[in-house]
Amino acid sequence: MNRPPAEAASPPRYFSLLDVGTDTIKTAVVEVEAEQVTVLAHSLAPAGGRDVAGGRAQAAALTSVVNAALQEAEDATETLAGRKIVPDDALFLLPERALQGACFTVKQQRAHPAEPITRRELDALWERALRLARQKLPTLPGAGADWVPQTVTPAGLWLDDHLANDPLGLQGRTLSLSVYGTICQPAILRGLQQLAERLEVNIYRLVPASQALATIVPARDALTLNVGANGTDISLLRRDALVAACYVPLGGAFFTQIMSHTFRCNLPDAEALKVAFAAYALSEGDVELVERSLQQPLRRWAGAAAEAVGAMLEADGETTLPGHLYFTGGSAFLPGLQEAFLAALKEGGFPFARSPEVGMLGQSALPGFRNEPSGFRGILFAPVLSLARTI
Repeated sequence: MNRPPAEAASPPRYFSLLDVGTDTIKTAVVEVEAEQVTVLAHSLAPAGGRDVAGGRAQAAALTSVVNAALQEAEDATETLAGRKIVPDDALFLLPERALQGACFTVKQQRAHPAEPITRRELDALWERALRLARQKLPTLPGAGADWVPQTVTPAGLWLDDHLANDPLGLQGRTLSLSVYGTICQPAILRGLQQLAERLEVNIYRLVPASQALATIVPARDALTLNVGANGTDISLLRRDALVAACYVPLGGAFFTQIMSHTFRCNLPDAEALKVAFAAYALSEGDVELVERSLQQPLRRWAGAAAEAVGAMLEADGETTLPGHLYFTGGSAFLPGLQEAFLAALKEGGFPFARSPEVGMLGQSALPGFRNEPSGFRGILFAPVLSLARTI
């Protein structure tokens, strides 16, 4: 289940982090010591629509781009580290578009409620939950028989229906454990494995995007949206654990295509116009024109995202959303996007437990990180940097 090699007594000190998207390639080189992550360098490169699961021609071209981006980051490490750092080990994000996931729960009636709960008892409960996840993951809607189970993480532990972070030594009648598991398309796994071989790096871990991002969310209960170029990853956290995640195939490229059609310009010019709009670099008249062109697309994106959130709430067995809402990703800066999403949630009848606190992951300092990018670049790199928290 994507654990480090058993023979390794302790994790390496240096890692490469890679997010191989179809729009952009994001890489970083980090130093990890105890709870501290130092970002030694990071780089960004265009993927040109190439897919890591594409054919040989795409794979060869993509390898060249990723290798160049990784070398750029490695060359830049000398500034902070005093020497060039070339890690042997790499962590890769698994894109949410290639994943299916769900929560699974096991419940155990204790034969002797008055006796203290033992470590052996908790380990047996965890093994039961793992077995259940492995059995049920291939049966999820959208998953194929050849899909490969990935990470399984704890999502909640209860003693007599009361949340218990550490019930070791306590007494009670029932123990319940929920876990969140994911299963991945085999083509993505093969593509990343072949890419790692060509780059001559060891895959230390493959991590589902939402499970990695959950490690840097500052609230215990939150809804997060990673708005990328080609789609939006949405994840729901309860009790400091991921309990649901999904992918909506609408992102920044969707808005660019609409603007290209509306203003009768090519895609690069439409993208430049969108970037200028997000940077508040347009005249008042141009802003009004762009806002008008994006009204319906934003409503469509927000409606699709809100519908996905409704399905996640139903799967979670809850009726209200947590009080924290976080955005990240390169398209999260688009003016009006957050407001459109909040309006769609209200229209869909998906209330928050309280008035939501809205934030941008990566815009300011990430706890436990040093020398990480901030502002727009911080939001862009937050998902790939979150990989360091899974070590």
